[in-house]
Amino acid sequence: MDEMRPRGKWSDSELNQVKFLKDYKSASEVGKIFGATKNAIIGALYRDKVKNGYVPPEDSKYTGPKNL
Repeated sequence: MDEMRPRGKWSDSELNQVKFLKDYKSASEVGKIFGATKNAIIGALYRDKVKNGYVPPEDSKYTGPKNL
């Protein structure tokens, strides 16, 4: 897969492959394999982590209220 394309949902097998490859390659290298961006790979891994029970620490600068 050489060309970047919009990603829909990740299948379980794709996500398992991403998890495996992430141990050996960077997110951008894995993205090139799947025709996705680095941020798409990072986002997919994070959403899977949250789905499986991860809760960010309360003192994290990313979990505070948003002043929009």
